[in-house]
Amino acid sequence: MILQEYDLIIKALVERYSSHFVHLVRGMSADRVERLEKEAVAVKRESDVLLNVCEDGYEYIMLMEIQTRPDREIPLRLLEYTAMQHREYKKPVYPVVLNLTGRPQEGGYGFDCLDLTVVAFSYRVINLADLPAGDVLRYGPVGIVPLVPLMQRQLSDEELMARCARRIREAPAEWVPDLYVGLALFAHLGKIPDEVILKNIEVSKMEASPLFEGIREKWINEGIQKGSREDRIEAILEVLEEKIGRYPGELAVKLRAIEEMDTLKMLFRRAVRIKSLEEFLAILSDILTSN
Repeated sequence: MILQEYDLIIKALVERYSSHFVHLVRGMSADRVERLEKEAVAVKRESDVLLNVCEDGYEYIMLMEIQTRPDREIPLRLLEYTAMQHREYKKPVYPVVLNLTGRPQEGGYGFDCLDLTVVAFSYRVINLADLPAGDVLRYGPVGIVPLVPLMQRQLSDEELMARCARRIREAPAEWVPDLYVGLALFAHLGKIPDEVILKNIEVSKMEASPLFEGIREKWINEGIQKGSREDRIEAILEVLEEKIGRYPGELAVKLRAIEEMDTLKMLFRRAVRIKSLEEFLAILSDILTSN
C-alpha cells in the first residue's frame, strides 16, 4: 500500500477525532478543541493538522506534523511553520511530530552564529512504537485505537485485534466505520496478517465510511467480496438496534427481499446516519416502491 494512503487516513482520523489526539499528546482532556483552516496562512502545507486548543483556560495552537516515513527535514519545516502560525494567530504554538513508524526522533533543533544563539527550537515527538498498547487500549480514547497495532505490544496479533475491535464496537455507531478503516490500515502497516485483520473487522461496516475509498489494497477488496448478502443485512440490523434500541420483526423480512448488494450497501450507510426508526422505514419504503 502506498504511503499517500496512510497519510490520507491518519490526517482524516486526527481531524475527525481531534480531541482524542490532543489527549494522546498531552495525556489529559482539553476543555475545547477546534480544527483551524490552514488556508488563512500564505503557505499551505497539506502534511499538517492545525488545532485550536483550550486547556484549563489556557488557549494555544497545536501544530501536528504526521510522519509516515523518515524525513531529516522535519525540524526545519516544523520551525518554519510554527513561526508562520504564531505570526498569523498571535497565540503560542505547541508543535508535535506524530511518528507512526521508523526510528525514534528527538524533539529539537537549533544553531548559533558567532556570539548569538539564533535558534533554540523545541517540539514534542510522539513515537508510537514507544507507547504501551495495553494501556492505550484500557485507558485511551477510542479515536486513537486504530493506531494501537503500531504501538509496543505484548499481546498476540489475534488478541490485540480482538481487543481493538471490541473497543471500536463500543463507540457511537456513526464512528465505527471510520475507526474500522483506520484499524484495518494501520494493522496492515503493523505487519499483522491479513487473515487476522479480516477475522476481527466487520468489513461490511467499513463501506459506510468516506475514508474507505482511500484504501485500494487487494486484500481489502477480497474481504468485501467475502461478505455475503446476509452479512450486510445483519450489519444493517445491528446498527439500527444500537442506534434506536428496537426494530419491528417485519423489517428483517423486507430487507431480505432486497437482492441488490449495492442497495443493501446504501441502506447500511443510511442506517448509520438516521436519527429515528421512522426515517429509515421511509427510506426503505421508497426503495421497495421504486423496485
